Amino acid sequence: MKKFVILSFVCVLSALMLFACERDQGVQAGSEQGNTGTYQPRPAAPPPKGEVQQNPEMNGELQRVDMAAKTFSIRVDNGMEQTFKFNDDTTVMGLEGLPQANAPGKTSKTGNPSIRNLMGKEGSEVTVRWRDDDGAKMATHVDVTQISTARSSTKHAGKGKTKSTY
Repeated sequence: MKKFVILSFVCVLSALMLFACERDQGVQAGSEQGNTGTYQPRPAAPPPKGEVQQNPEMNGELQRVDMAAKTFSIRVDNGMEQTFKFNDDTTVMGLEGLPQANAPGKTSKTGNPSIRNLMGKEGSEVTVRWRDDDGAKMATHVDVTQISTARSSTKHAGKGKTKSTY
């Protein structure tokens, strides 16, 4: 009889716990009262006063250079691709002593000649200093930290093959 009482007590206690944990509505992002729309993340916090970063830096691998659109893209460590605009004031460092690249079909009068030298250097590691230009990232300085003259290995590597470096 003692075992029956203990078993009954455990069953009743379990049923009460299940009843207490039951909810009418599941957990949802933005489940405040009356908010049944789509999820909207909170806006980023404004930078502390007096600590506005003048030229933020971003490191990554050069993906492409588009002289016609005056943009270039890098892939940052988390895998996201960031696109930067450039102008005639954008400087490039780290390519000194290398032959000057001439873009096919382009004359020397179009675009920034120092950015043009980045063409064919896809895969190189770069550090970009930039400023906000009406919501777009305008590159002010590009520093090439590791030069790669090979095209992106992800486009040409076969399935299951890896690129080895020596």
